[in-house]
Amino acid sequence: MQTRLLDLAKWKAVRIDGLENVLSFNPLIQYLKDRIGRETTIKKNFFEFVLEKLLANPHLKEELTPADMAHFKDELELVYCLVEPALAEEQKVIWAISVPLDPQIICGTDAFYEMMEGNNELLHRSMIQSIQDKSMIQKRMEFVYSVIFEKLYGQHIPLGNEVSYAMSYVENGLPRYFKINIDTRFVDVIAKGELPPLNLIEWAKDIKSEDYDWSQGIRQLPLTLFKFRGLAIITVTEITQEHAVESIKEIVLSRHRFALKEDTEQVIHSLKVLMGSPAIEFGLLPNLRVNDKLVFTLESGNNSILLQPNHCIDNGKSFQKLAEEYLNHPKPVLIDESVQAEDAKQLLQFLNMAGIEAYALFPIFHSNEVAGVLEIYSYKKDVLNLQSLVKLKDAIPVIAQLLKNAIDEFNNHLDGIVKDKFTALQPAVQWKFNEAAWDYLRDNRLSDQKRPIGKVLFKSVYPLYGAIDIRNSTIERNKAMAADAAFQLELLIGLLEQIREKTGLLLVDDMIGKCRKWLSGLSHDIRDSEYGKLNEFLENKITPFLKDLNEKDRELQPLIQPYLKEIESSTGSVLRNIRVFDNALKTINNTINARLERFNNELQTFYPYYFEKFRTDGFEFDIYIGQDIAPQKPFSRYYLQNLRLRQLQAMAEIARETHALLPHLEIPLQTTQLIYIRSAPIDIVFRQDEHKFDVEGSYNIRYQVIKKRIDKVRILNTRERLTQPGKIALVYLNESETREYRDYIAYLQEEGLLLNDLEAVELEELQGVTGLRALRVGINVEKANDPVPNEL
Repeated sequence: MQTRLLDLAKWKAVRIDGLENVLSFNPLIQYLKDRIGRETTIKKNFFEFVLEKLLANPHLKEELTPADMAHFKDELELVYCLVEPALAEEQKVIWAISVPLDPQIICGTDAFYEMMEGNNELLHRSMIQSIQDKSMIQKRMEFVYSVIFEKLYGQHIPLGNEVSYAMSYVENGLPRYFKINIDTRFVDVIAKGELPPLNLIEWAKDIKSEDYDWSQGIRQLPLTLFKFRGLAIITVTEITQEHAVESIKEIVLSRHRFALKEDTEQVIHSLKVLMGSPAIEFGLLPNLRVNDKLVFTLESGNNSILLQPNHCIDNGKSFQKLAEEYLNHPKPVLIDESVQAEDAKQLLQFLNMAGIEAYALFPIFHSNEVAGVLEIYSYKKDVLNLQSLVKLKDAIPVIAQLLKNAIDEFNNHLDGIVKDKFTALQPAVQWKFNEAAWDYLRDNRLSDQKRPIGKVLFKSVYPLYGAIDIRNSTIERNKAMAADAAFQLELLIGLLEQIREKTGLLLVDDMIGKCRKWLSGLSHDIRDSEYGKLNEFLENKITPFLKDLNEKDRELQPLIQPYLKEIESSTGSVLRNIRVFDNALKTINNTINARLERFNNELQTFYPYYFEKFRTDGFEFDIYIGQDIAPQKPFSRYYLQNLRLRQLQAMAEIARETHALLPHLEIPLQTTQLIYIRSAPIDIVFRQDEHKFDVEGSYNIRYQVIKKRIDKVRILNTRERLTQPGKIALVYLNESETREYRDYIAYLQEEGLLLNDLEAVELEELQGVTGLRALRVGINVEKANDPVPNEL
């Protein structure tokens, strides 16, 4: 223990100017008297002994100067014995006593003085979160006020009393981190005058302001009102390992990725700090896979010693095979010159080539799955051993999350390419897009010149197309919009007339005239463009005017507020009709969507195929099936025939289910069912500009043209639409294409799902399309029990 003055302000430790601090044993004496009065253990004897020693010193005064403390060396050592555990080794404890709230040390352990005077390589004086000097002042002020609140107001407010410093030792060039705790149990705060009342809400609001000037303290409680007297106890604890782990955790939590070189360097630096040796190097390899095949990107492998270009044998193929075997049977590995195991020979070849003397490999698990591996190695002997590797224990969970982030980042990057260049995909074709994305990612990282992404093409696949339309949905929507618009205008005209009577504003007369003009011009088939113009008039002219009056004129509030409530989109009466229509449409579409999903999920189990549905007022869907979509599974025409039969059956079941909804809908919307038959296979390619599949080749374009134009086709020489509620229409070009479907129709008629009213009709010519024909058959919609939808 040393008793000599040491002013830490010379290292720019924060000192608050104008703070009145004095040394005194009185708070300690009072503390001992209180403890003696309630202590029942053997500690009481020691407390009495210390108190007796303090009171026996003739130099003891109520207030002391730093110079006076030379008379109290024994007493100060007793304070150390009071505060620190009896078995603590003084040579290792970093401990000191200072002026109450000032960085002036009066005594301390040898370890404390050695730290402060023996190492002048202070890198920075900052909080552990890299707080700047300005924030250090704020933190120091918060600490001072926390003492005031606790001592004088009895309010324990944990504003913070721990400060962390980074210190660099020349012998290894790595920083060590220390936490400094200030114990104020033996410090009294004395108010120099009448104590101001404490308004916690007001001062909390005050100091949380970003531009709050902490150099002036809290405005309601200036520090000139207080005097601080006693002894402050300082304890310094090394937290290098905790800080290193927190640094890695900060990268994990703040960036949610692991793809940049600087991220890797920061993580490796923190791991070196954790191990306490610059001679230990690290490599991080996430378990990245494309179609379950292990791959290495430049980012994931640029710090792996075994993937460096000058160490790679046969372009890394040997290491890839070795890595695959290791990840299939992961276990910790430690290799040094003493290890000559047979199963480590191949790895030893890599290590010898790289000049590595010691090497360790740890599998890292996240949620019980291998997220990757952590390499630890050194070019020096006797640096790496099991004892040193134990230090990594606390970092392993953070490294696991880091590697999981790397996997997620890679997958998101791959998916981003797929979605940017292609679209949201299904498992049946995802594999081909994954390969194209990986080729694009790999080729462009190895080349300075961007290469275009490869074409995704499926050859000789069989198409199936279906459409479920909601009959007269546009007419019903326009009716609902017109009814709501008329109701709102009538409501609004009545309100404006009352406002005119009360205010006499001429502006209101103009608004009433415009509203009447809109009302007189409304028709049952109001168009979207006309409805949009009306809404623009109401929202930009009328509603702001009414809201302004509602805020500024209390007499008008009883008139205006009911109207504002009525125009609420989710609850008001003004949009009731369109909500009724939307609810009916939603109920029908939910039923259609659910049936299509069940159909798709069931059929995908037999043979993979591409299925894509498009939401209109109803639904359209495309199906493509063939050998090229699932090259690993032999294709049979029976899969196609089964799919066609189930498509026809599903369309009939959809018609039956939507018909059963009619009694439960306020607007009786009905559906129509349409199938386009194409027997010959086609080629499809993914169009990157449109983000969807399309036919490839001029011969196949006719299929796409017909599909887009048959939704409203009419029967030849009539005004009758082909598609009708309660019927399925099957459009085709060649009679030979219908033979298969006639068998399916006959089967479903025997099952009672279809009616015995099959008819063949010719269709009108469409632009660029002639010779279209169709089969049309009725659906037995009354057979099913009426389902009650969940929405009703």
